[in-house]
Amino acid sequence: MIQAYLPHFFAYQPASDLVRIGRDHDGGYLVSASDIEHSQLLISLGVNDDWSFEEQFKKRRDIPTLAYDASVSERYFRKIFVKKLFSIDNPIRWIRALRKWRSYRAFFSMPDVQHIEKFVGLKTEDKKHCTLEEILDSTFSANIFLKIDIEGSEYRLLDHLISHQNRISGLVIEFHDCDLQLSRIEDFIAQFELRLIHIHANNSAPVRDGDHLPTVIEMTFSRYADQTDTQTDHRQLPHPLDMPCNGANPEIFIKFDEAI
Repeated sequence: MIQAYLPHFFAYQPASDLVRIGRDHDGGYLVSASDIEHSQLLISLGVNDDWSFEEQFKKRRDIPTLAYDASVSERYFRKIFVKKLFSIDNPIRWIRALRKWRSYRAFFSMPDVQHIEKFVGLKTEDKKHCTLEEILDSTFSANIFLKIDIEGSEYRLLDHLISHQNRISGLVIEFHDCDLQLSRIEDFIAQFELRLIHIHANNSAPVRDGDHLPTVIEMTFSRYADQTDTQTDHRQLPHPLDMPCNGANPEIFIKFDEAI
């Protein structure tokens, strides 16, 4: 067990309808079932080689899904399969590569699921980048669920999330380098009208020495979540549904420290 502490402004309002969406360990997040039921569109920023969150979300609520990530494509997974095919010393590798390629094709060939090969966060001259503002302006959906895991670029999106917060039903976002960005995270929590209902520390990242601050945290915000009894003790994490992101590392337990 690793003990970590977060500043008081991370104090959250627990929800009684949390469900785990996505695979075991890294890739799964706790979100409100009510937010899922109210959502009209799922926008996922950051896919890499795992779309289990998007698949399971869609099974619970069959709505259009837009996934943005320029680091992968159907060609990318086909290329990996071909490369592994010649690894005759380890046939398990090409079998796994084949399954991944087929899984990608099956999910992203669905009529209302799109993989847009773009990085989100910057406005540039090339076609591989776009802003969250451009994405949100391209749709009229009023209840949008957002999943954001873009390895540090999330800070470029915070102003747009605030300006469009009235259209967001739920948000799960991973904050990186928290030790360098505490003031920006604090400002975002203060300005974002959706309730912070869950926090989980990513145990693939270190905990800072001295004040025991986790450096990567996953946060869930909600518009429609059912609130639990406020007298229930909820000041220690992880939640029973949580799983360590890295199964080989000890889980990080969180308490709140007024002194940080």
